[in-house]
Amino acid sequence: MEPASATPPPAARPAPAAVDAHQHFWSVGVRPRTPGTAVLDRAFTPADLERELAGGEVGRTVLVQCAAGPAENDRLAAYAREFPPAGALVIWLPLADPVAAERELARVRALTGLVRGFRAAVPPGARADPALLATMRSAQRAGLLWELVVTSESHVALAEQVAAACPDLPIVVDHLATPPLAGGDPKAWEGWIGRLAALPSASVKVSVGGDVLVGWEWEPDLLVPWVGRALEAFGAHRSMLAGNWPVVRLAADHATAWRSLRAAVAAAGPSAAEAALVAGGAARRRYAIGEDRG
Repeated sequence: MEPASATPPPAARPAPAAVDAHQHFWSVGVRPRTPGTAVLDRAFTPADLERELAGGEVGRTVLVQCAAGPAENDRLAAYAREFPPAGALVIWLPLADPVAAERELARVRALTGLVRGFRAAVPPGARADPALLATMRSAQRAGLLWELVVTSESHVALAEQVAAACPDLPIVVDHLATPPLAGGDPKAWEGWIGRLAALPSASVKVSVGGDVLVGWEWEPDLLVPWVGRALEAFGAHRSMLAGNWPVVRLAADHATAWRSLRAAVAAAGPSAAEAALVAGGAARRRYAIGEDRG
């Protein structure tokens, strides 16, 4: 008989509590090549992220789409089967075609019970036309959330229009709404954050997006004021720490980025309970991590 003090097998150990609310996987050729991103021009697989997370505090992740089309959703479902830490999927849906979106959602839900949200590229200037609003209403009925990369005032206006039409559709703003970390006038971003935080259905990911990372030298101290302002606006219960791996490798590895973001959150002076919400609790609630909806 084993002594009572024996170390339990790995499967019996509780998963670390932190949740990385934004990560990707892709194979060669899935992600289009763009200037300044050559380091990303290879496959990034579950095994790669497992190595970067080993020994750290992240126990679950949110796996997010990075390409358009049904084939991307097939890849996401397959990756989730290979990568047990994936606790939720944000899939691709065609925003301008509500019938096709409903059909695609039903198809992907037959593959996996982890679908929690949807995302698609939204060009600057897009408006909430009838087709897009029909897709959003359908998603609201289906219990999904909508993720949006905000890089312009028109994206903020679109979020406001969708929130007015679909007040029960959760909106997740990716990557701190693209603050001007590399320099520029902060006034526009301040306005965006205030307007987005005023939407009761909106949350924000405390992460750094590719638009900022291209050509940016990783400087942790520069994150502090932007993260602090977002936390002030949204509150801990609507803020989620996110690594944006492997895109973040344009400037830092996962561990470096995670520590820097954690430190920026701590610099805002949250209580222990608030810090725990940002590091995992808010994401577990918003993405229903731990539930199977298959």
